[in-house]
Amino acid sequence: MKSKLIYSAILAMTLGTVSGISVSTFTSPNALAKTKLARVISYKKLSKTPYNVNKGYLYTNPRLNKKAHRAANYLSWTFYATESAKVKKANGKEATYYYLKSGNNKVKGWIWKGNLSKVVVSTNNNTNNNTSNSGSSGTTNTNNNTSNSGSSGTTNTNNNTSNSGSSGTTQSTNDYVQQKSDISNMLSIVRTMYSQDQDDVLADFENITPKAAYDSSDNGNDLSEVISDMGYAVDDQDNDNGVRMDAQAIQNAYQLFANRFPSLTSIKLAALSSRLSDTLSGKSSDDVSDAAVNLADALSDAVSNLQR
Repeated sequence: MKSKLIYSAILAMTLGTVSGISVSTFTSPNALAKTKLARVISYKKLSKTPYNVNKGYLYTNPRLNKKAHRAANYLSWTFYATESAKVKKANGKEATYYYLKSGNNKVKGWIWKGNLSKVVVSTNNNTNNNTSNSGSSGTTNTNNNTSNSGSSGTTNTNNNTSNSGSSGTTQSTNDYVQQKSDISNMLSIVRTMYSQDQDDVLADFENITPKAAYDSSDNGNDLSEVISDMGYAVDDQDNDNGVRMDAQAIQNAYQLFANRFPSLTSIKLAALSSRLSDTLSGKSSDDVSDAAVNLADALSDAVSNLQR
């Protein structure tokens, strides 16, 4: 009898200890802690406004606890903002998110407004054949960071660009801000291309990173590949208006990078750019497509060398 009592006591103590460990494990602060969500401060209705997404994610709600879509998959789509939310994020910072719906209503969600570019609807040099993959009618071209200046194609988009001019000094590419700016500006330039040619080129932006913005060495996409594909697009385009729009976009890309190359390269590119300007303005009888392809090929090679 005494041995049975001792055994029962030991068993009770053992179970109590195990139970205590179990309770301690499941009631620990780490286990009970909840993920801190963003808090909505206020909502505001917006007039229906078209936007392009540039990066980031679309979330299912403004509390930002669930990602719905990756923006990089919809660079060529047109979205419409109808509402905004001012939120206080988990890190304590306040930010504004817009609620977007695609033109065909298939993709929707909340995205930080800093990842958006307002769509500029072009009223000139567009044909009725231009359509957007977003399901909305008409052509939308974004020109957020670049300016189209007629036949000259001059684009002043980057305050960080150093004008080496005749000195032939190659600008350092170890500037994250510079590389990030170039990616953003090139994205805007591509969106000024003929709408039917944009999708293939926009796909090149999916895996571009600032670290390898100009030449990824076959490990991903880069801006030199973007420019090369712009050349392919204008070469394959049969629509005269489309050719001119694509050629102007290539001219704008040149202006973005102009004067960042060694002197001999800069001279060659300037000559090709001048030739393209003459064909676009009618001063030359040369083929616009050929002039644009030549500039794109040379510019693509030059940009890839910026990475070295």
